[in-house]
Amino acid sequence: MFDNNELNQLYRYALSLCKQEDTAYDILQSALERYLCKADGGVEKPMAFLKTVIRNIYFDLERHNKVIIMVAYDDQDEISLAEDDRQLDELLINEQQAHQVINALNAEENELLYLWAVEEYTADEIAKIYDKPRGTVLSKLHRLKKRIKTFFAETELVEGVGYEEHKQTI
Repeated sequence: MFDNNELNQLYRYALSLCKQEDTAYDILQSALERYLCKADGGVEKPMAFLKTVIRNIYFDLERHNKVIIMVAYDDQDEISLAEDDRQLDELLINEQQAHQVINALNAEENELLYLWAVEEYTADEIAKIYDKPRGTVLSKLHRLKKRIKTFFAETELVEGVGYEEHKQTI
C-alpha cells in the first residue's frame, strides 16, 4: 500500500511536529488506522490525507495536554527573501545545533521548517496546504529564518566567537 520511503516521510513529518520518537510512531499508527478505515470510501490523495490526519492528531494531543500554541503574525514585516536565502544557506549547521534549533521552535514553526527545508515545498505549495495567502507564508518564513539566524548568532557569541568573525571564515 505504502512503500518504505513514503512511511519514512510520514514518520519524519510526525516527528517534526511532536519531537518525540515514540509519540511520532503512535501518531503515524493512528493516522494509518484512520486511513485504512476511510480507504473503502475512497481517498484521492492518500499522502495529503495522512499528513492532514497526522497534524490533526498532534493538535488533539496538545489540546488534551492543555498546551495551546498561539502564534501572532504581522503582515507588515519587510521581506527580502533572496538575501535571507543566501545568508541562511551560508550557515554551517552541525547535528547538535540542528537539535537545539528544532527544540527552540514551536510546533507550527517546526512544521513550516519541515515543509520548506526537508520536503522542499515552495511558498505557494505551503500556502495551499495551510489555506492561507502566499504573503502570510512568506512572512512566516522570513520571521523563521530571522529567528534561526539570531539563534546561531547568539550561540556563537556564547561560545566566544563573534557572528561577524564567523561569517568571514565561511
